[in-house]
Amino acid sequence: MIDARAEARIERNGVDAQLAPVAVTRWTARLVDPNIEQDYLLHRFEEDRRRVLLLTGLVAVASLLNFLVGYATNVPSFQTTLIPAIIGIVMPIVGFCIALRLRSPRVLQTLMMVAIVIGTLTRLSMLTLRPDTADMWTTLMVGIVFVIYLYLPIRLAGSVAVAAMFSCVAPFWWLQVLGDVLTPDVFYRGLVWVFLANALGFTAANSLQRSQRMQFAQGLVMAHLLSTDAMTGIPNRRRFDAALEREWRRCQRAGAPLSLLMIDVDHFKAYNDHCGHPQGDACLRQIAQLLVGTIKRPGDIVARYGGEEFVVLMPDIGAAGALAVANKLAAALRHADITHPRSPAGPRMTISIGAATARNLAGEPAALVEFADRLLYAAKAAGRNQISVGQLPTAGALRAA
Repeated sequence: MIDARAEARIERNGVDAQLAPVAVTRWTARLVDPNIEQDYLLHRFEEDRRRVLLLTGLVAVASLLNFLVGYATNVPSFQTTLIPAIIGIVMPIVGFCIALRLRSPRVLQTLMMVAIVIGTLTRLSMLTLRPDTADMWTTLMVGIVFVIYLYLPIRLAGSVAVAAMFSCVAPFWWLQVLGDVLTPDVFYRGLVWVFLANALGFTAANSLQRSQRMQFAQGLVMAHLLSTDAMTGIPNRRRFDAALEREWRRCQRAGAPLSLLMIDVDHFKAYNDHCGHPQGDACLRQIAQLLVGTIKRPGDIVARYGGEEFVVLMPDIGAAGALAVANKLAAALRHADITHPRSPAGPRMTISIGAATARNLAGEPAALVEFADRLLYAAKAAGRNQISVGQLPTAGALRAA
């Protein structure tokens, strides 16, 4: 599932000669394009934050249960019971509250890096306070390594760095705390298990993160294909409809105008019948490239509406600006000087344009499309090669100029 940020990124006005590949690095498991990598992290953010909230909640609950068991079975000690309880319960709750308010994947990853460092020091400190728990530390270290690699929502390079730090510090801390009590064979077996945990954790994390990013990249490619007109390479009606809905809501909130140009290639059927469909398709591609090359603002979108009709959606532009852009498009086509051997309007290819502007964006965006279509019909009825401009009224009869 591709979110709105990724959809917005693939909505660009260029005519694509071919679809650019979306690659994932082999060892670091990152999308090669940093912009797409950022989109992926934003796409995953809510799921990653839920995992962090679940982890901190479970750690707090487990620490509370351990405290209750220790309190019920032994004489409570400030050193062996209360300190671990305070650290093991309070710290995850603090982390839970912080993660609940985060809105940035970069900050979330930083928080996880800090949390795992604090958690490592906490666990090692507990070993110092309670040497009697040394028998379970190999299992605990292996478990922490797997949690770092496979559960924490941090990039693979960060996971490797944190796991390596933990794997270097923990065994020697273990050795220093127990001293002569820890036999060499137990210590070296612990090192072997930690090494194997790192190898398996890295392999699994690399495969998981690469597959997740590849799935995201394939979704981007599919969304691009589904929203691009196959013949002209510009956005199709599906992408235009989505952009119109989005920009209508945005301009409605901002109180900004929204303009739409409905463009029809004059007497294109006669051109197609005389020159043939392959030449007709080439002509539409040329006109599409001309429209895209003339519309310069990044926020505007040029799309093929159907047949020989094109649309230009222009947020934050009023009626005067829409007329200026329409004149610019008509002049660009005249300058291109495309021959039309069967045009009643003249020997060159021309376009008719209906330029509609909405200032009071009440109701549905379909009203703007319908109004632009009526303006286009008026331009064609006036003899074609014309521009009809109007402002969408909130009530009363439609007016056109």
